[in-house]
Amino acid sequence: MRFIDTIEGLDDIFENDIPKGSVVLITGPPGSLKSGLTFSILSKYLDKSNEFGIYITLEQNKQSHLKNMESMGIEISENLTISDFTDYRLQYDEFSGDLLNLIETNIIQYKHKLGDKFTCLTLDSLGALYSLMDVEPRLMRKRLYHLLEPLRRENLTTFLILEVADPNGPNHDFEGYLADGIIELGVHTKDDSTNRFIRVKKMRASAHNMDPYILTVSDDGLQIYRGTIF
Repeated sequence: MRFIDTIEGLDDIFENDIPKGSVVLITGPPGSLKSGLTFSILSKYLDKSNEFGIYITLEQNKQSHLKNMESMGIEISENLTISDFTDYRLQYDEFSGDLLNLIETNIIQYKHKLGDKFTCLTLDSLGALYSLMDVEPRLMRKRLYHLLEPLRRENLTTFLILEVADPNGPNHDFEGYLADGIIELGVHTKDDSTNRFIRVKKMRASAHNMDPYILTVSDDGLQIYRGTIF
């Protein structure tokens, strides 16, 4: 099973699969299906590969997240564990300084439990993490680097979700520096027609098309296809 076989049309963008052990940044404004795309990739991949993964959520609690996925026709694999950290948002004054350590411990424990069968994870989202951590911006890159590098060494494919309110605003060089790949999602209106789109801006060691493709929700989940967007 390949990551690019999980969503219909994703293999039209990629010539070869997302390399195992990559750190992939998923960016986009509200409503662009960042969580849906990432959850769908992991769940369908794990369902067919006999591997295991975790989806760490800081945005929505587990029940709300699953209800949202169900509304888009996205099923959860039995091999995907949702690790719910949303309670810490209600108690951030007490736990914010240790939050990154708690997440790292959660990942390490899962790795010790499943060994090489634990292959991928998602952190949803970086924005929520930043808002809860009492860390100076100049130290954030160092903290994240020390979290991500061990994941690369363990060959864990990691998806990081980052909400970008203004797609035409400043580039996110900070996160892009840490990532092996950047997948941009967006919403564009043209001639009274509004479409969601997906564009792969960067993916190391993987040949891919950089043109935008239309991203839609169907009765069978998410679909990607080429169309006129801009």
